[in-house]
Order: sequence, then C-alpha cells, then structure tokens
Amino acid sequence: MAVGLRKLIYAAVASAPLALFLGGGQALAGAVITHGATSLGVNDSAELNFSGNGPGGFLEYGVYRHPLGDAISPGCPCEGWGVSTTYDAVTTSGFANRSLGFGGLTGGTFGSTANTASSSISLSGAPIQVDHLFGPSLQADIFQVNVTIRNAGDQTAENIVYRRVMDWDVPPTEFNEFVTHQGVVANLVGNGGNVLFASDNGFASGNPLSAAGSILASSVNTDFIDLGPADHGSVFDFSFGNLAAGESRTFNIFYGSRESEASALGALGALGVNLYSLGQNSAPGGSMDGTPATFIFAFGGVGGVAPGETEANPVLPFVPAPGEFEFPAPRPRLWYDPPFAEGFTYTLVGGGEFLEVMAPTVGFTGPFDIIVGGITVASILPGGSYFFDPLADVTTFELRGISPLLDVADPGFATAFPTFLDFSGSPTSLLMTAILSVPGGASVPEPGTLFLLGAGMAWVVRMRRTNRPLALAA
Repeated sequence: MAVGLRKLIYAAVASAPLALFLGGGQALAGAVITHGATSLGVNDSAELNFSGNGPGGFLEYGVYRHPLGDAISPGCPCEGWGVSTTYDAVTTSGFANRSLGFGGLTGGTFGSTANTASSSISLSGAPIQVDHLFGPSLQADIFQVNVTIRNAGDQTAENIVYRRVMDWDVPPTEFNEFVTHQGVVANLVGNGGNVLFASDNGFASGNPLSAAGSILASSVNTDFIDLGPADHGSVFDFSFGNLAAGESRTFNIFYGSRESEASALGALGALGVNLYSLGQNSAPGGSMDGTPATFIFAFGGVGGVAPGETEANPVLPFVPAPGEFEFPAPRPRLWYDPPFAEGFTYTLVGGGEFLEVMAPTVGFTGPFDIIVGGITVASILPGGSYFFDPLADVTTFELRGISPLLDVADPGFATAFPTFLDFSGSPTSLLMTAILSVPGGASVPEPGTLFLLGAGMAWVVRMRRTNRPLALAA
C-alpha cells in the first residue's frame, strides 16, 4: 500500500467519532513501559501504540528504541489483535486496533508498573476471557507477553483463532523497510503447529473473521529474508482448536529491539521462539547487519505445544528487576523454568499444598536433595519425582544440588532448570527464591525472589490497578 493511501485511510479513521469504533465513548487509556533500551506503549485493551511519557519524552510509543525512535507508530497506529470462536453454534469475534477499529469486546481491567502491564478483557458475543500480561523477558531489551485465552462458559468454544498484526515503520527509513519471517512453514497447522495464516500485510484488521490479505504475494504462508523494501509489516493467525468449558490456552508474544541482526537472532535463540518477524531499515547497512537497530515481533508456544506442557517447552519467567523473576498466573502440573542457581526454595502463599516435584531429565547429573523443615526427605535423580505426604501440609520446601553452568547474575542466561510442579488449592502466589553458592561452600538466598503469582490476574496486585470497565463496543 502506498504511503499516501495509508495516511488517507488513517486520517479518515482518526477523524471519525469515537463511537465508530469505541462503543460507549471509551477514552483511550494505557501505559508506557520500559525494559532496557526498548519501550512499549500498551493500551488498556492490549493493543500497542499509546501516547505517554517515556525515555523520549511525551510521544506515541509502539515499539520504541531509545534514542533511535519508534518502529510501528509513524504513519498509523496499526498494531492490534483479535480472537474469534464458534460458541453455541454462533460464530463471533472481538478485536482491538487503534487505527482499524474495535469491536466485540466488553468489560475488563488494566494495571501497570514502570515495566509491566496487564489487560484482561472479554468477548461480548461469547464467554471468552483474554488476558495479556506484559513484562521484561529473560533477554535485554525484549518484552514478553503471556497471552491466555480462557473459556469461561459451560459449553465448548470451537475453532479458537487468535490474530496479531503489526505495520513496521522502522527508522530512519519509515514506510520503506525490509521484513523477515522465519518459522512460519515449520509451524503451519498442516505441519503440526498453530500457524493458520501469515503474510506481510501490517494493515490487516485485527478481526480474525476478515481476510488478512498481503502486500507482496510472495509473503503468504512462507519464510523469507529481507523482503522489500516496502511499506509493510506482519500478520499472523493462530488456530488453537477447541476449548472445553473452563479450559484455557496460553502462548507468548515477544516485542523488542536490539542493536544488530546478530544480537536479535542470538536473543531469539535463547528465548526458544517458534517464529519471528524482523523489521529493519533500508538505509545502507540496514539489510546487511540490521544496524542501527533490528526490531523484533516473535511468538513462542505456537508450535502445537503450549508453554509448560513439556520439559523442552517450559513456562518462561518475566524479569522485572535484576535477580527477580516472575511466573504470572500459575497452573499446576506444568514445567517452570528459572535460571540456574545452587538451589531454590519454593513457597506456596495463600493456600494449597505441594503434591509433587519432578527434576529435569537432561542436562544434569544430580542427585537433587528435597528438604522440608530443614530435613532432607529424599534425593532424586534427573527425571525423578518426589510426592509429598498429603497429610504433612507442605507449603514450602528446598531443592538443592544444581550444578550451574550459568549464574542468575549472568546477563547472558536463558532457560536453565525446568522443574515440574504440582500443587493443590488456589494459592495466590508461589515464591521461588534462588540459593547461590558462596566462597567456602555455604549457600545464601539470592536477594531477588522468583515470584510465581496466583491464579487469574493475581499478578496485578503488584501493579497500579484501575477498576473501571473498558466499555468497548459490543
């Protein structure tokens, strides 16, 4: 699409009454959050592009790298998302995109801190709740978004599809960038993954029930490197099948920026993403080494396996501060993966008791000691489990004996020690405190605590929370 045509479309939408796409006159609200050199502008309905105060002053922030500029907000705020389903024989959808419209969403809560944000909102045409939790990932300058789609009804929600769309406008050559897609073919539905459709049309509607189309025909459902230069972006549709009553499906989105293509690819490898889009400028060097910045839009947990279901695909933590790691919205019987340490203290808060802990099967020799109340109750080998006495009401224990190859203080750490955990009840949090070796063989708790915060939206207890309804159009 030509730059002039795109700006005309944006101008027409932007000048229309808010009621055209914000039923009830809902005012835009959100936050600017920062992790290293990257800032995101997050709206209360979880799409990007929000005007607020950040490292560059009061600006519209989409995916911003300091001090270079923003890679998606120039021209039009065309980043958005949507979910569609068939429920009780009726096909419906909900979607949010600052430029191209809102529809089918209702209610919700939003909260934020300096580097985290959370949005919980529902479809108005079906009992589907969609949570987006934004926070710093294990890699510098890259945000992780935990997305959970939950069927809150009493019937099966069929054919769940999630769409995410972004228009790249990479500085200093906005409206004329190179785009790379990798991992699309390997993760197509026909190949066992969740990718239903992919293309470079960053101007597609957020509504999964509308055709996404493409800017360049060669971009559809395939991998490519440095396509362009053109004024284009990325759109991905993911098929998650059916969700029975009460079931949910979680996956990850990653937004960020790095100083070069090599740095971006290294970070994505460490995060274990399934597929990614890179946006790079078309000035000299932009398509060669991705300088002065390569921008990142990536996904994890869309290869047919949800995060936490296998040891090889564990739930990854957020890193809100050095030495501090958070696993929001925990569920039992999943694999959780903090960085290496000598050991960890696990503590349930707000109810519930531990039922089982399982050590990873590969990468370690063990044995690992399970300590309850200062007494070693068991030693397990890799792949071994320990089942806690159900009458002992164990709410805290230690696991020791990890031989670290990377330290939690190492800026290059990534996934490290996936642990399978099962527990009862509905605890508000699971605190995981790292134990590090010190000279002389003693061990001390790591000053940072690993927080696995409680079910639902308990993570936002730590945030400034607004309780007003979002009141988006039905």
